[in-house]
Amino acid sequence: TGLAYVDIMLLHPHHIGVTADGRRYIRINRKKTNVEAFIPLHPIAEQILDLYNTTDDTKPVFPLPSRDEMWFEIHELGVAIGRKENLSYHQSRHSFGTFLISEGIPIESIAKMMGHSGIRTTQRYAEVTDKKISKDMDNLMAIRMMYGTGKWYKRQELPKETNIDNK
Repeated sequence: TGLAYVDIMLLHPHHIGVTADGRRYIRINRKKTNVEAFIPLHPIAEQILDLYNTTDDTKPVFPLPSRDEMWFEIHELGVAIGRKENLSYHQSRHSFGTFLISEGIPIESIAKMMGHSGIRTTQRYAEVTDKKISKDMDNLMAIRMMYGTGKWYKRQELPKETNIDNK
């Protein structure tokens, strides 16, 4: 959904609604900005939601651990998959925004889904995407120039001294 941890903690059943055509959504004012986020739910998100509290408005939808416990669990997942950089809950929010931009969703829609007070904040995700695209193209050109044959190489076929993942 791209919601921040604090907003997920504050999510109650009354924040979940249904459109006239039967599509479920989340509508909540973000804690940080007090700006409304409107998020149509993907079918997978709906299935996950169905496993939790969607009826008793005296309780939050999700029984979440503290922020520190959540950070530790996410960090441990990163360690388990061999990730060197720390994972965080907020990275999932950032990934959500970046993914939507890369899929061509209009920036105004993304800003509304993420509860940004304006599109300027959302545009930062587009800059990250533009930088990544430029870097990927530079890496591609370097590989093609290195081999000069125009042949495409799979990552595992490249000599060890070729570093296409430099950050």
